[in-house]
Amino acid sequence: MLRITFSENAHVRLLRLEGQLAGPWVAELENACTAPVANGHQLVLDLAGLSFADHEGARLLARLVADRASLSGCSAFLREQIRQHDEQPDGG
Repeated sequence: MLRITFSENAHVRLLRLEGQLAGPWVAELENACTAPVANGHQLVLDLAGLSFADHEGARLLARLVADRASLSGCSAFLREQIRQHDEQPDGG
């Protein structure tokens, strides 16, 4: 299960994630990230409460970072997972 808490100001939308980014929750996060970027907000993801990300979750986070999202509270392990996905071709 993944809990997503939103807060925003005129320029930044913060999404605080708690739980596990896996299975259907990956698509849920992707949907939650679409509107702020389309509206010109800077997207910040607080990952301090994220306990696990599966392959697809890490791939989504890598794509969001490539699209200029900022991460805070990211563990070293998760940062390495994201880095590995960022280095892989699109099929990886």
